[in-house]
Amino acid sequence: MWLMKRKNFILSFGCFILVSHGVFADNLLNQAESQAIANKISQLNNATRMMCTPQLRCSLSLTTQFYSMSNSQPVWVENSKVRSDVEDFLEILRNSYQEGLNPFDYHVKEIKDLLQQIKLAQQNGQVAPASVLANLDVTLSDAYLLYSKHLEVGRVDPSSAYPDWQVSRRQISLLDQYIVAVKQNDLISNLNKIKPNFVQYTALKKKLASYQKIAEAGGWESIPIGKDLKLSSSGSRVRLLQQRIAFTQDYSLPSDDESAIFDADLKASVSKFQAENGIKATGVVDKTTLQSLNISVEARIKQIQLNLDRLRWLPPELGSKYVWVNIPSYSLAIKNKGSNDLVMPVIVGGGGENKTCIVNSRITTLELNPYWGIPNRIATKEYLAKIQKDPEYLNKHNIRVFSNVTKNEVDPTLINWGSVSSSKFNYFLRQDPGKKNALGKIKFLFPNDCGIYLHDTSNPNLFGRSARSLSHGCVRVSQPLALADYLIVSNSNWSDAKLESAIKTGEHKWLKLTESLPIHIVYQTAWVDESGKLQFRKDIYKADNVDFPVFIPKNMNE
Repeated sequence: MWLMKRKNFILSFGCFILVSHGVFADNLLNQAESQAIANKISQLNNATRMMCTPQLRCSLSLTTQFYSMSNSQPVWVENSKVRSDVEDFLEILRNSYQEGLNPFDYHVKEIKDLLQQIKLAQQNGQVAPASVLANLDVTLSDAYLLYSKHLEVGRVDPSSAYPDWQVSRRQISLLDQYIVAVKQNDLISNLNKIKPNFVQYTALKKKLASYQKIAEAGGWESIPIGKDLKLSSSGSRVRLLQQRIAFTQDYSLPSDDESAIFDADLKASVSKFQAENGIKATGVVDKTTLQSLNISVEARIKQIQLNLDRLRWLPPELGSKYVWVNIPSYSLAIKNKGSNDLVMPVIVGGGGENKTCIVNSRITTLELNPYWGIPNRIATKEYLAKIQKDPEYLNKHNIRVFSNVTKNEVDPTLINWGSVSSSKFNYFLRQDPGKKNALGKIKFLFPNDCGIYLHDTSNPNLFGRSARSLSHGCVRVSQPLALADYLIVSNSNWSDAKLESAIKTGEHKWLKLTESLPIHIVYQTAWVDESGKLQFRKDIYKADNVDFPVFIPKNMNE
């Protein structure tokens, strides 16, 4: 099944003898290597984190599965020779930092050492030991599988890194992909196929490259704490500010130290920096701005790499038109072939158990004048105390009570609320449609595992705040009618006027969309906006606070 007949094409590649042809040669030619691989796999089969060599930590049990399924046939070596695409693959791994990954995760040093051993044997007119060739083959396969995984779905596993945060992360079969790539002799081009190529990813990757160059050059110096820097300020701190701003803004550094004066050009550049960091653009370097300026280039590189990683949680095709909700920027945009058709501020979930989930779905339905089924955790933690304090609270807010047992409505005046506790709350609360309804006039539904949705709000004043992580997890939109009007365009029997008329009746109504629209709720603390500017925002869920070693290209030879 794994055997293929083919012609061998042998060529010289530097000091190596490399083989360029299909994978899995004749069993007789690879018998020694296959036996060495089988011995190695049998030793490692029970390890959750297999060891390719005493020093090398490998990461995928899939490696042992692959060789068990392929009868221990080598992939990267044949008849004691190394395939020509090994050097191509090693170069891809060396350059993996360009994708925001770490080359040393993919055994670059170990592969280089094994190739050196093979090279020395060839120079001495000897054949490299089968054990060395087997080590190389298994190490390369493990590197391939791990690199493929990180490239496709991310280096951070959200289920372990963020156990209290629900994240939609696409599922792939790495083993099946590798088997197909091996069978089709398509190992290198397969990596190019699985690499993310949507605009948000490629744009952020370019910014990463520029920050890596800054880090290679030594980065920027911190500006000491002191008085606010503003127009007419001067001195050594202003000079450091000029140097810092010149690294990441379109600002020309004055040529002499005597020009260390805070002038109009510097103020304009500081204002742009503030706008790109979610800080009120005053042009004055206050405490908040100084803290942002003094974040090291290494910390910014880590932030960019983590945001590239989270973009890999997205499906490979976002759609030509879709809703894009970015939690840290408190914003919603409808993307249409790279442009924004509609942009609005939103309110997202707070921390803890109120985090807004990461979702990839499709908006399918509008609910006009919605009911609000109050979740049990909100009813018990927030509403119960209010009900116990004010017997009329339910009536004032148009909230009905239903029995969890019979599902029938219960007269709240007949309940002894003093004896009700959060652990013995046998009721379900539902708020009727109306002006006081927390969901407002429209609710936007899309299938997801954590039960969230977009909705209007009865308290629009909150959109005036700069920090808007205020909800219980759902996303409140500031322009619900504009969003609804956009979504119903495909419904031929609906119009903007008909929609508003239906809402004004106050009657509850479902509106199924003729054409559903993709929605991607993401968590991006760093991204590139439509004007090409790199934006940073506060990490409100502390998602960037994970183990993610920063790699700087200058470290490649260390």
